[in-house]
Amino acid sequence: MPSRARGTATTGTGSPVPPDRRVGAPRPRATASTAGGTGPGRDDGAPEGIGGLPRFVTVHAYDQVYRLLRHAIASGTLAPGTRVVEASVAEQLEVSRTPVRDALRRLESDGLLVRSGSVGLKVTEFSPDELEDIFTIRREFDRLTARLAASRASPADWEGVRRLVGELGKVHDLHGSTSYEFSLAHEAVHVAIYGLAFTAPVARMLSEGMISLVEMASELSYPGGAPEEPAQVQHERLVDEMASGSIRRALAAVDEHCRDAELATRAYGTATS
Repeated sequence: MPSRARGTATTGTGSPVPPDRRVGAPRPRATASTAGGTGPGRDDGAPEGIGGLPRFVTVHAYDQVYRLLRHAIASGTLAPGTRVVEASVAEQLEVSRTPVRDALRRLESDGLLVRSGSVGLKVTEFSPDELEDIFTIRREFDRLTARLAASRASPADWEGVRRLVGELGKVHDLHGSTSYEFSLAHEAVHVAIYGLAFTAPVARMLSEGMISLVEMASELSYPGGAPEEPAQVQHERLVDEMASGSIRRALAAVDEHCRDAELATRAYGTATS
């Protein structure tokens, strides 16, 4: 089969995976998992528990602010209805207001924040039907990705993905499945798979839009702590089946992977509805 110009592993905004995704890199001062609690934010509009950014973040500040807040919303650290104020978030994260403003605009565009009269921005309350829609899109997109990756990628192409899966296991052991660090490592695995499935131009287009929704669904998959089966084991099996070259096996693995995630998300929706 002729070689294809496949996409590279990038973040959801198309930027290369930043250094803080690597095990051993500096951690944020506090993360959603260490701050504790799922209650509403403070009266000054600085949501509790969103943690902070790595001190070395410069170019990727907007990207990091966006991901940190998205993770806090998906994990329930920022509860539905929590008020989110630009100036207070910027002060808490120790960044300028510009990346925070841009991140909040994108979160509003994503539907994760909503404006409400004099209150300003607050975290959206998802209905069970809305959660179901998110997962339907995730499941169908992952099936397409698995079919294409299984048929297009060579065995050698999967080595980089396998290394990221190993990294995912290390991050899980260090920080847990509800941490910001885990969400970044988990996204890196799936984005690398997308890079094998799609040509580079298409992968870049997806990284600007669809992947954000898919990763939102992924973060919602771990609302109550560690899954019954370790995340590394889940993803090793998923990669093994796609790397087999069998489309049938790849699709069956994706269905199983998404089924477990949907069960966890339905529990989340019941608890917050």
